[in-house]
Amino acid sequence: REVATVDAEPVGHFKVDRYDIVEALKSLNGRPGVSADEKAQLEFLFIEALTDNEYGIPNLEKKIGESPAMFVQLVDLVFKITDDGEDPPEWKIENSEQRAEIASSSYRLLDNIKTIPGTGDDENIDVARLSAWLKDVRRLCHVYDRADIGDQCIGQLLARAPAGENGTWPCESVCTAMEEIASAEIGEGFSIGVRNARGVHWRGEGGAQERELAAKYRSWAERLHFDYPYVGGILEDIAASYDREARWEDSEAKVTRRLRH
Repeated sequence: REVATVDAEPVGHFKVDRYDIVEALKSLNGRPGVSADEKAQLEFLFIEALTDNEYGIPNLEKKIGESPAMFVQLVDLVFKITDDGEDPPEWKIENSEQRAEIASSSYRLLDNIKTIPGTGDDENIDVARLSAWLKDVRRLCHVYDRADIGDQCIGQLLARAPAGENGTWPCESVCTAMEEIASAEIGEGFSIGVRNARGVHWRGEGGAQERELAAKYRSWAERLHFDYPYVGGILEDIAASYDREARWEDSEAKVTRRLRH
């Protein structure tokens, strides 16, 4: 904790490596004398070092899955209130530099939650628990005037859902929970999450990659349309957007070939 919070090292002094931080937290995670709350706090302090590694943020994810209010507080710290409402006094941070640092860490945390709330030790998602969590998050986001951005954040989180046993994505529990709400903003966030998950990719000539992605999402949409029309519609819209990108990439490739000659 002091490594993260006490700025007493001289300039140019040895810095703790990301690997060492991950190994230290892995060791702490296996010790009975450290509480889950303490481990979650340490994961938040070192959130920048815990992205894209095998350890991840297991204790933070568990706390967020158990506490809708914690998820809403993260949304509050990252996104400003939409009107003249007031946030809870305990959520306010007067020091602007500290507020900026915590907002940055909160954004990184929102972007790195991989475990869907309601997930049990067997990795299966309990739809009743997930639905109850979503209901509480949406209610609190409405109370604190962040309903739309809250739904978008929910959508981006749900876009990290696993596939179902039959290979269709997203899994049935997530489809059921989304269908119960059918929010346009959740759909928008879900689409953004799909785009973000693609990440940096190799760029070939033309739109072959985009056509392949369009076919994949359209196939899932067709499987889901009857039982989950809202989710199927979102996947169809994603497929259509990749179709448009494929046509644009094809046109760009033709122009490039002409310029070569």
